[in-house]
Amino acid sequence: MKTYHAIWNGNEHRFNKLVPFDYTFLVEFPNIVVRAKSPEEAKAKIEIINKKAKGIDRFDFESKRVL
Repeated sequence: MKTYHAIWNGNEHRFNKLVPFDYTFLVEFPNIVVRAKSPEEAKAKIEIINKKAKGIDRFDFESKRVL
């Protein structure tokens, strides 16, 4: 398993492009970290989350069951 992260883009209400996780990078809410076997699997996970997140505020993730 590998670790990847994506940074929240508030203007578009979605996560930006996936990048490999750097352990020196401080991940703060609402950025997201995913674990996957390949970049393709991680990208698919982020795309699913982005579809659910479309049009909602990042603070509504729990109530809307996005994550």
